[in-house]
Amino acid sequence: MKALIVVDMQEEYVGQKRNQKRYPYNTDLLIDNINSRIVHYQENGDTIIYIKNKGKHSVSPFIVEMQIVSDLIFEKVKASCFSNETVIKYLNENSINEIELVGVDGNHCVGMSANAGVQLGFQISLFLSCVGTVNTERFNITKQNLIDANVSIIN
Repeated sequence: MKALIVVDMQEEYVGQKRNQKRYPYNTDLLIDNINSRIVHYQENGDTIIYIKNKGKHSVSPFIVEMQIVSDLIFEKVKASCFSNETVIKYLNENSINEIELVGVDGNHCVGMSANAGVQLGFQISLFLSCVGTVNTERFNITKQNLIDANVSIIN
């Protein structure tokens, strides 16, 4: 079974009022691309999971432009979405072994989730047009490390 995991698409990171120097990616394009993947997975009857990063004091809401088509919403307090054991339990109980990760940031939360997912035995893929990255130069190194870890990178 397959699942799409949407990571940290919250106001703080991709919203109009975000710190654009800290989070400089093209959010309009990123949101459109992620919404397209959500529709694709929904049309195929696959699972769609949303992950919210819980900051030090609160949880920023999801951006309103993103399609939310399931109630599978989990919070995390560490970079990897697999740091939440409930996510792993859900995936295992539902025989989900193929996961596509989308969201922000390719060098941090998405990248670390990809590495952790592979270590847990999941087949992980990243659709690059659906991954926001703060530091694109650093992401070239991260991307090679992910490829070396057997993460499938889709251009």
